[in-house]
Amino acid sequence: MPLRPPPAGSLRASYSTLGTTPLADDVLAAALFGARSVAPSDARCLRIHLEPLIGAGLSEVWQGVGSTRIGTAGPIRYVEDGRHLAGWIDLEEAGFHGLEEAAEAAYLGLLQFHATTPYRHVWRIWSFVADINEGAGDEERYRQFCLGRARAFAAVHATLPGIGYPAATAVGKPSGARSLQVCWLAGRDPGVEIENPRQLAAYRYPRRYGPAAPSFSRAMLVPGPLLLVSGTASIVGHESVHPGDTIAQLHETLDNLDALLQSAGEVAARPVPRLGPGSLLKVYLRHAEDAAPVVQQLHARLGEELPLIILAADICRQELLIEIEAVVPA
Repeated sequence: MPLRPPPAGSLRASYSTLGTTPLADDVLAAALFGARSVAPSDARCLRIHLEPLIGAGLSEVWQGVGSTRIGTAGPIRYVEDGRHLAGWIDLEEAGFHGLEEAAEAAYLGLLQFHATTPYRHVWRIWSFVADINEGAGDEERYRQFCLGRARAFAAVHATLPGIGYPAATAVGKPSGARSLQVCWLAGRDPGVEIENPRQLAAYRYPRRYGPAAPSFSRAMLVPGPLLLVSGTASIVGHESVHPGDTIAQLHETLDNLDALLQSAGEVAARPVPRLGPGSLLKVYLRHAEDAAPVVQQLHARLGEELPLIILAADICRQELLIEIEAVVPA
């Protein structure tokens, strides 16, 4: 289920069943979901420990231009093709004084790494946090993650103020060995940050949401062109809406995505296609039993040919039940 054919030499993404067939030379990364996804033995394959509710067996495959090269830099593993880079880092929290310190180390490491490479522009980041909602008040693990991440960005912004905030997703993975898994995409060319007129910029959230605001933009418009849409939820302004109602949250989230795509079109000075068969949609869902009605509503609103994966995950705020990200040709 690929996106529409992109211009030659551009970044592209698809949801694919890999099996054991060797990856193409131009694959930057293939994200496997759940414990049972089958994939070739290849260092470019990365397993994400979120179980698929819809789309079992599908992997998220990112392809670049020409042959790729695999490298390491300390705990960072990366794949580059001369124009794009996919990277990931997996840190055991036991090696740090808690999640806050692990998050600061992971983000400071990746940001400083990119400051020394030709791929200066970090476009998109995914973070997977164990027990993300555990803890009360400022001790909640998501708030601790945000604090560590914000400290890393503050340190880098002091010397590289133009780095900005990439698009991002941060969701919770199941309990177990506590590790912080961070994955990202970067490029030689800058992207353009996109904000949503229906939502306050996340990095400007008020203090009530924690000691540090989340450090991300709502989307990033990158060469291709592609719109890389951050994890988006049922938030208007900065307030969560429709607590306890997954379907109402779904439709509010889709309204947010519609507004974001319109905003991206205004920035790009050309229409950005609406969500549908030409885009990729990934849904994070707190309650597995909601998967069937969510699919029904998505098909009714966006069409039955929609390329879709739904993953079981916890959302950053306890009252939020669903989060959606997307890749949209722009």
